[in-house]
Amino acid sequence: MATLVLTAVGTAFAGPLGAFAGALVGSRIDAALFGPVSKSEGPRLDDLSVQASTYGQPVPRLYGTVRVAGNLIWSSGLVETETTKVQGGKGGGGKTKTTTFTWHVDCAIALGKGPITSVRRIWADGKLFRDEAGVQKHASALRVYPGSETQLPDPVIQAALGPADTPAFRGMAYIVFEHLELGDFGNRIPNFTFEVVKGETATVATVIEDLFSDADIPFLDAARTERIDLQGYAIARPTTLRSALDPLRSAFFFDMAEIEGVLEVFPVDGTPTAKVPGGHLAAHPFGTDRPRTFEAKRTADLELPRQVTVQHLDPARDFQANSQRARRSTLNSTADITVDLPLILGAAEAKAIAERMLSIAWARRDAVTLQLPMLYLHVEPGMKLVTSLEEGRERLLRVTRKELRPPGTVLLECETDGSSVLTKGALAAGAAVPAQKVLLPGVTVAHLLDLPMLRDADDDAGFYVAGNGASAGWAGAVLFRSRDGGINYDPFLDLPTGAVIGTTLDALTPGPADYWDREASVTVALLDPGDTLASVMEADVLNGANAALIGEEIVQFTSATLTAPGQYRLSGFLRGRKGTEGAIATHQTGERFVFLIGGGVLRPVVETSEIGVARHFKAASVGTLVSDAESVEFTDTGRALRPYAPVHLAGRRDGDDLVVTWIRRTRLDASWLDGVDAPLGEEAEAYEVDILDAADTVVRTLSATTSTVTYLAADQIADFGAVPVSVRVRVHQLSARVGRGMPTEGIL
Repeated sequence: MATLVLTAVGTAFAGPLGAFAGALVGSRIDAALFGPVSKSEGPRLDDLSVQASTYGQPVPRLYGTVRVAGNLIWSSGLVETETTKVQGGKGGGGKTKTTTFTWHVDCAIALGKGPITSVRRIWADGKLFRDEAGVQKHASALRVYPGSETQLPDPVIQAALGPADTPAFRGMAYIVFEHLELGDFGNRIPNFTFEVVKGETATVATVIEDLFSDADIPFLDAARTERIDLQGYAIARPTTLRSALDPLRSAFFFDMAEIEGVLEVFPVDGTPTAKVPGGHLAAHPFGTDRPRTFEAKRTADLELPRQVTVQHLDPARDFQANSQRARRSTLNSTADITVDLPLILGAAEAKAIAERMLSIAWARRDAVTLQLPMLYLHVEPGMKLVTSLEEGRERLLRVTRKELRPPGTVLLECETDGSSVLTKGALAAGAAVPAQKVLLPGVTVAHLLDLPMLRDADDDAGFYVAGNGASAGWAGAVLFRSRDGGINYDPFLDLPTGAVIGTTLDALTPGPADYWDREASVTVALLDPGDTLASVMEADVLNGANAALIGEEIVQFTSATLTAPGQYRLSGFLRGRKGTEGAIATHQTGERFVFLIGGGVLRPVVETSEIGVARHFKAASVGTLVSDAESVEFTDTGRALRPYAPVHLAGRRDGDDLVVTWIRRTRLDASWLDGVDAPLGEEAEAYEVDILDAADTVVRTLSATTSTVTYLAADQIADFGAVPVSVRVRVHQLSARVGRGMPTEGIL
């Protein structure tokens, strides 16, 4: 007796072929196909969707291109990094110490049986981590081992375990992450999935040959399955050979039968093996009663499927699950069947499979039993016959079971063929997922700003920092500082959000510092095209709106006109704000633009001893290496603590004595309460007045505690040999913390 080992569609609808399993017990092919276990399940859609870390986990067999989660086979454990940042102290107020912790890990993840061709995309917790071009979001080192028989141990694992205890995992493809920062993943190893390519071209024959060769089963591929392209398939669980082949058989409609010790693969749409004339039907031994010409049974409508749903892995959905349905317009059936095909199938291909499954189930509803003479002994299960069961009508039958009936007849159990529906195609609407891109953090542009005090609360040792990135993947940065000339860098300041910064496209022309500048204008290009500027009323400007740094000058503006994407024309200025009038005439094209309102501008507090010391800084975008960031040298001169330059410098002669006067200004935004003088803003009122000669050399310095000083005639004669007609003077207000403030200079 011979029976089909696998029948196309039959197991999908009726379950395991338990009816004939016992008849094959003891055969070598049966043992390989069914295995020693009493219950076995084949591959499932979600077998490779969740990363595991299980000892003894089976190594998946991969074919074509698939998305796998893998199995964590080694980990260093979470490695903690403690970072302490200290700000302030030594004259800059009390020290603030902040300690933060970050974690990273080294780990290895097994992908499947090797050798593989490549790893394309990588997802972490469902988000694209590395694209097909090899661009990845994090700067962690990544090494792919294809699973060759000659691959060497990974050096990171070897350093952790020792050379004698480190396996090379030969024959298994795996991937190693080195120094994987875990902050973006909740301080845990994320669920990684990988697009793995094993061979650029795969066919159904690739799987059959691989499995049968490993099981040492002789086979004959009469179905020519090497012509059936296979996008991708993975076997990730312990299963029997038959269960592993079930999804392929169901999707691509081929059968298998053992014939004389060889497992033959039959095409469902093959040509008939024989034509049975009516006279050969109802064969029986001489002297016995003639049996019925044939026996026929028809499956009732209620037992046939109304709808078939094929669940599959869709490459257009990044290999996530999708489903396609085929439905029959009938009122007599209510059976809805779902077929789980863990294959990589396009939507249209899966839809066509569902249509064919539904059609062939109805086409094969008729079962026919024939009793034929020994002339048909060569006919085996899976083969086809043409016979005339009714006069004048030929029917194409497919043999499902063969039994030799002594003393000389062959019993063939058949079903109507229905293979004509296998040419049926289908169209399916795509259900693509939104395209993902690896949004690289890119470079951080950071401006370290030695500016006047912007807020009264900033009356301490410190400076301002404004940074941002132009890349869509920029998610903040860390500013690192070196105290040893750029050799070693330590975290100094977090830049969690970006400031609105850019570059001028032309030069801001000089203008007045004492009233509105309604003539000048300048165009700025913002670094982040998503940032915006807005126009405001003059009253808003007077209340502090639209403050910006252009070059070294702090300005405020009323008008911001969008001239191109990310570009604005600014006008309606108040110039030289916060004592920066000295920079009004210094502008040029390509200067920095920093919007000082609305966030992103930070102020780290430093020790007073840091004032005047040149330090190297690096701004590294989150997810990049510090070593890749550009180093810049910056000196905090303590500008925020320096008094503004006095104004209204004047001189008059009292005899030959020169009386010098000026009006001081204040760094504070405090109200002008007495209507006479601005708040002092310093510990004590003190000034130094330099007397300069024609070579701009200081010949004498006078001190004062009020806004006037007298340059005596005797001192003038001592300095110049006679009382000069005019004298060049330079006046500084003094700070108890940083000494001289900004100067004002004039010829009196």
